[in-house]
Formats: sequence, structure tokens, C-alpha cells
Amino acid sequence: MTAVLLIDDHAMFREALVMAMDYSVPGLTIHPAASGHEALDVLDRHSAIQNVIMDFYLPDMAGADLLKRLRQRRARLRILVLSASEDPEDERRAMDAGAQGFLNKSASCQELAAALQAINDAPLLSGRSGAAATLPAGAQDEAALLRALTPRQLEVLRLMCDGLRNKEISEQLSMTEKTVKTHVSAILGTLGVLNRTQATLVARRGGVFGKPV
Repeated sequence: MTAVLLIDDHAMFREALVMAMDYSVPGLTIHPAASGHEALDVLDRHSAIQNVIMDFYLPDMAGADLLKRLRQRRARLRILVLSASEDPEDERRAMDAGAQGFLNKSASCQELAAALQAINDAPLLSGRSGAAATLPAGAQDEAALLRALTPRQLEVLRLMCDGLRNKEISEQLSMTEKTVKTHVSAILGTLGVLNRTQATLVARRGGVFGKPV
């Protein structure tokens, strides 16, 4: 991981992230872009780029469309969506379009670096859109990973698979939203995945919740 294309239309956030990543990941070359069209141009001009960090909402192009265009130009890109959105539907659409990970902008710089490392370490497979995609749990036994969860975490995961948000899960299980967030973080860590969409995939592949995929 030496060259990263960073796509975000907010100049202050983009510049701050470049400085933070320069500090936390020495030797990393970051190529910034403020729009989807600029990003495609930067990608065409820099053959060393193998990683992308991108916002999902850009002024000139829908996130899913940009993901597909990036894939068309370089199928083996490792793409991490970094978004302020907490909408599971945005996450699902990003993953379906070819992203390997979806991280909220509230994450720390260390979490961002770890997420980049995770998508680079994971094997590339053929995704639903035909583009390269990663299998979140690698070659591990998903069922074994699921057995490592506590009964309460399994309850939370089941509701995550049903598409419920943290507030809805807290109401269903009579716990605070903060407690739900703690359980979700623990679930992601135990399953070795970056986001709720990947956790749902592991759950279904393990045959615990719904039909395996």
C-alpha cells in the first residue's frame, strides 16, 4: 500500500486527512481529488494507485456510479468508502458497486489505517457486480466465528441482518443506543470485518441467519 487516491469534495477535510495519513502511515503517497471526474483523471495519470478512499456523496457523480467507473478502469483497486452516512442502505449500495469496506468519518486515523490494511490483506474474489471484491472473513470458518459471539451479540447481529439501525435495535432489545454501538463494535471485531454489510454476509454464509450466500 504505497499510493492512495483520496476523493472528497470538502477541501478542509481532504487536506486534514492528507496530513493525518502522512503522519500515521509513513511512505504513503496520497493523490487528492475533489470530484468524481477529477478522480478518474488522476487514476488514469497515476498507474501506481492501487487503493482508493472515497466519499459516497460527491457533487458531480453518484457514489455507486463512481465505484463502477473506477472498477472499469482498474479492476483490482482496493476501495474504502469513507462517509458521514450511517444509512445501512448506503453501505449496501457501496458494497454492491464494488467497495471492499465502508467506514464512518467519525473513525480515528488509526482506524482508517487499519481499515486500509484490512482490505489490502483480504483476498480478491468476484463480487455480485462482476468486479473484484473481498471476502470479509477470508478463508475462515464463518460458523466458528459466529459461535465466538455472546448470546446478546447474536441477538444484535440477527437484528442487523434484518436491516435495523442502532436506535431500532435498542428499542427491540430494551437497551441504550450506546450499548448497541458497543455490541456492534464487538461483533465486527470478532468477525474480523469492517462494517455491518460484511457482518451480515458472514452471518448468512455461516447459515445462521437466513439463506447462505
